[in-house]
Amino acid sequence: MSDGPPPYRAVIFDMDGVVTDSEPAFFAAINDILSRYGHSISAEEYAPNIGSSAPATWTAMIERFSLPVALGAIIEEYEGPLMERLRQPRPALPGARELVERLRAASVPVALCTASYRRWADAILAAAGLEGLFDVISSADLVERTKPDPEPYRLAASMLGLQPRQCVAIEDSANGLASAIAAGCCVVQLRATETAAAPMPGVDHVISSLDEFPLALVVPS
Repeated sequence: MSDGPPPYRAVIFDMDGVVTDSEPAFFAAINDILSRYGHSISAEEYAPNIGSSAPATWTAMIERFSLPVALGAIIEEYEGPLMERLRQPRPALPGARELVERLRAASVPVALCTASYRRWADAILAAAGLEGLFDVISSADLVERTKPDPEPYRLAASMLGLQPRQCVAIEDSANGLASAIAAGCCVVQLRATETAAAPMPGVDHVISSLDEFPLALVVPS
């Protein structure tokens, strides 16, 4: 939880479950690969991996199912099916484009902070018609430790020339929320999708739609 007062100077958006719901594509691609080894995983069993990096997710899958494959090899195998699914058109979440555009119109910098690789993020944003909207993108390629570590949010703030305590983060997953809280951002928890985490201690605000985002945090009245 941030100890800084509003108005904050920037907004950092998570991607999956915040600006578009691409988590089903990741889940389906995981099962595409698991099926090749005679396994599958349910949505409930997969849920703790939401917001994690691909290496962390596949390390968990290899251990869970005793898969006879090296981590690097299965991530490479995953790439093709995943990119095919990520490129399929999907809508932006309600209010996402409108909120980003409203913030930009008020000269509030906007960043994207994702545990996905940049190439995946580019595909997801293009599929949702959201490409080119963010000033900077903090992706898994750019950090040593991804969510739930605070490094991704620290990097996103730094890319904007700010400290995390000067930024509002919008997150939905347990891993993402933990990352933003640990970084010291003012944290808004969005619960707009089926994969959103249960209300989590340490957040500053909980909303069910981006239309409910408290603009007074960044735009003085």
